[in-house]
Amino acid sequence: MISAGSLESRMIEMPMKIGELARQAGVGVETIRYYQRRGLLRIPPRPPGSYRRYSRDMVDTIVQIRKLRTLGFSLEEIRMLLQGQAEACRDVRVSIERHIGSTGRKLKELTWRLGCLQRALKEIPCEKDRRCCGLVCLTVWAKGPQRPFCRKG
Repeated sequence: MISAGSLESRMIEMPMKIGELARQAGVGVETIRYYQRRGLLRIPPRPPGSYRRYSRDMVDTIVQIRKLRTLGFSLEEIRMLLQGQAEACRDVRVSIERHIGSTGRKLKELTWRLGCLQRALKEIPCEKDRRCCGLVCLTVWAKGPQRPFCRKG
């Protein structure tokens, strides 16, 4: 007799169709096809009269790709990492350092933007019961000479 746990583990290891791969990886089928076209995922052979079958390790690879994209790596950088084309650990470190610098610049920009929006929320003269002037008020407020913190220079 096969236990439910062993049956479940065997089903996970069985090759799956692209739709099941997409479901398990949390992406759409077109995302998988796009990753295949970009050289990030291999395209398994199609048996005559049947569907391509994908292994469980493909789910892990897709999850890894999405995590690296979240960290700001380009698909080309990810392809090189997945295929082991980085010349050395030093190359990987240089790439990470570049992303740290880029992320720092974006963070500085977002912090500036957040400060401006918070100040605007506090300072724009809107009354709860009156119709708000909306974008016009915000634009006039941001251009005011007393608002140097919201002008880049």
